[in-house]
Amino acid sequence: MEILILLYNTIIDSIFSIARLALILVPIMVTIEIARYFEVIEKVTVRVKGALKVLTLPQEAAFPMLAGIFFGIVFGAALIIEYSREGYLNKRDLLLIGIFLSICHSVVEDTFILAVFGANPVVILTTRLILAIIITRLAAFLLDRSGLKLA
Repeated sequence: MEILILLYNTIIDSIFSIARLALILVPIMVTIEIARYFEVIEKVTVRVKGALKVLTLPQEAAFPMLAGIFFGIVFGAALIIEYSREGYLNKRDLLLIGIFLSICHSVVEDTFILAVFGANPVVILTTRLILAIIITRLAAFLLDRSGLKLA
């Protein structure tokens, strides 16, 4: 009897988890299509072109990176997956974006949370951004220098 209850709870929890993901991913995909239609993405990506050059990333990486930086890994990942499927980003770009976002993601939410506990928000933002740039640039340098082709 306990196994049936456990199975029932697992199924219900799984359905709710899938529904929560859909509540996040569906609006993101709709927003992307609306942004593409009104050419918002192109306007945004032009403004961060210089930063992408430092990271040796193409202009197509701007929108997913900005989403990951400001809204978190889940939002960024949805866009990264979409851009990857459409062929805008190659595996090297995906790796570098992953490295950058693993260090510098959800800066608004994380900074507010840590500031509540007394951390200095300027120090947090600056440190995360500088570390993300340095480590991503180093990874790009090592990838390019090694001649390793990500298949």
